[in-house]
Amino acid sequence: MKHLEFKGKYREALLSGRKRATVRVRTNLKKGDTVLVHSGGEIIGEARILEVVKKKVNELDEEDAMLDGFSTVEELRSELLQHYGTLPDEVYVIKFELFPFRKTARPEALYYGERDLKRIAEEALKKLQLNEEERKLLELYLQAGSIKRAAAMLGGSFRRNRSRIREALRRAYRKLVERGEA
Repeated sequence: MKHLEFKGKYREALLSGRKRATVRVRTNLKKGDTVLVHSGGEIIGEARILEVVKKKVNELDEEDAMLDGFSTVEELRSELLQHYGTLPDEVYVIKFELFPFRKTARPEALYYGERDLKRIAEEALKKLQLNEEERKLLELYLQAGSIKRAAAMLGGSFRRNRSRIREALRRAYRKLVERGEA
């Protein structure tokens, strides 16, 4: 399933329905997709993508701003500038309908059940035949104490590193489950 992630400061606007769109520089989402919506590190619900429209930043209008939870288009552009450092030329306006969960969930629970990630990494390093990269990533995760800090320590693309670490943990978890050790 695809994901749509938001900073924690947008959580209330999302849950109240004030924020029904987001503006992104890139996206792999399309109309009709169902996505898990994250805010502040928790999954708060599921959303159906209603529309994805590519626009020039100077074409953003008051309706785009309002749907994104802002009072004015200037406020929206200011947030984009703050987030990206410079205003991009083109963006995608992604409109969605959110179906909030009664109880939020930790993203890890989707991939690792209720298992503690630290314990998965420790058990995998002790019990599994891992390739060099898996071993390096799990050791770094344990040293850093979080996926986010470990990804930053690797340097280069933060998003790519975060994905690599998550995938190493998922593979380790699956292998432990297959062996009846998870």
